[in-house]
Amino acid sequence: MRVGLFLLLALTALPAHAQDAEPLSSEDDITAYCLGVNRQLAERFRQMQLWGCGKAAGMQWCRDARAAAPEAMRARERLVIRFANELTRKGLLDVERPAEARARLTQIVADGSTDAAQCFNPKGDKDEAACTRLQRCEATEKRVGQ
Repeated sequence: MRVGLFLLLALTALPAHAQDAEPLSSEDDITAYCLGVNRQLAERFRQMQLWGCGKAAGMQWCRDARAAAPEAMRARERLVIRFANELTRKGLLDVERPAEARARLTQIVADGSTDAAQCFNPKGDKDEAACTRLQRCEATEKRVGQ
């Protein structure tokens, strides 16, 4: 009888935990987006370090970019860590969150990565709309970077 009562109490507690999570606040939404942006930019700076620039005078821009890439990559990685820590503190990266909430957060991070890749793509075909959306991160990066 006690086991049955315990089981009944345990089962009644499950639906409350499995309910839909609260929607993300606009601040959490932008934090997740900027996490994706900075993750993509850190990867781009990592790849820049592998560029073969040659010694021609016209390739000085390439050598300069390659020389600056390690510090730029580290700065973006620090932002990635700070954004991830902020989302973790709020419990938004918790595996116990409902699947729909985790999928939504994952999609927002992916959208940020996609916009960064489209704005700064290797072929030079800049997606102006994506670049405009990236500007949303400026204030958030200052807030989190402090």
